[in-house]
Amino acid sequence: MKYVFILGHNPKLSTAEVLAVLPTSKIVRETGSFLIIDSSEIDCQKIQNRLGGTVKVGKILAEKIDKNLMVEILKQLKKDNKLNFGLSYYNSNKDKLGMEIKTQLKEAGVSCRLVVSKDKALSSVVVTKNRVVDFLILENRWLGLTEAVQDFEDYGNRDFGRPSRDMYSGSLPPKLAKIMINLAQLPLGARILDPFCGSGTVLQEAILLGYENAIGADVSDKAIKDTKDNLQWLSHNLNVAIDKVKVYHHDVRSISQVVTSVDAVVTEPFLGPPLRGNEKEYAIKKNIEVLSELYLSAFHEFAKIVDREGKIVMVLPEFRLGREELKMPILDKIKKMGFSQLNKDRLVYGRPDQKVWRQIYVFKRQL
Repeated sequence: MKYVFILGHNPKLSTAEVLAVLPTSKIVRETGSFLIIDSSEIDCQKIQNRLGGTVKVGKILAEKIDKNLMVEILKQLKKDNKLNFGLSYYNSNKDKLGMEIKTQLKEAGVSCRLVVSKDKALSSVVVTKNRVVDFLILENRWLGLTEAVQDFEDYGNRDFGRPSRDMYSGSLPPKLAKIMINLAQLPLGARILDPFCGSGTVLQEAILLGYENAIGADVSDKAIKDTKDNLQWLSHNLNVAIDKVKVYHHDVRSISQVVTSVDAVVTEPFLGPPLRGNEKEYAIKKNIEVLSELYLSAFHEFAKIVDREGKIVMVLPEFRLGREELKMPILDKIKKMGFSQLNKDRLVYGRPDQKVWRQIYVFKRQL
């Protein structure tokens, strides 16, 4: 069966996550806005809840835009004389198809409302709040039907509703934390370590995905307090168990003193002091030098505690200085420590106006 995934703002990252969660699926079509795969039957709502980088999940109905099929589906879905439907166009031009369908339904005695948006595609907010039957027009060729959308309210609550956030160092978005955990492709019994746990976002998302053996550590007093406060909030508000979660007040550069064995490290390290936008090149390069020493020290410790074939999913900063991209010059040294890089594509989480982009790497420990 063919399924479609409407991708987030960082499509390569979203695609990598889908393929990590559904490793036996085959790509049918990949674009900058959607991914079509051929897969055994999946629960679209369950998969949508699992993914952090996908906006909608749907089924492919046909390999052509079939108006009659759309009308028949809407007739079948009509309930209590209330029917809201809409069309979302991806890599396609808007047309009058929605009005034609509405006219045909009215002629058949079906009362309905065509939900439209100023954008070509209906957002997850519009689809959810209006309970829209959302048809997907893909490259004017594929016809899909949305089965599940991203729960924007839930993500907002987990990000801004919890008691503690680090506004100085920057807070890892829950969506990105979830993506990174999924990229590690771990069984639910795996032990996951975040040695730069900050406000506990990776631990939070790991728990919600079903990983009970989560471990956090940080050298900052504030980070440890924030993490513990947020975990208590999570347990109380979402009724999840945090009994097995461990949190250590410890420096990553000697983390092997308190953590002896893990299946994976999933982390966003300290990315340096916030940038104002007027920094000189020498200052950024000095920052890169300091961060490089910290990250390489961390990998020396990871080599001691990550089990064979274990994964490391880690953010490395990429600094933007005008049109120039200043990256961390440490990949070769990491590989020499016994880690191979698994991601082939450049996985970036960021917006064009940001001074620091998050570049996500997936490593596997070799012997």
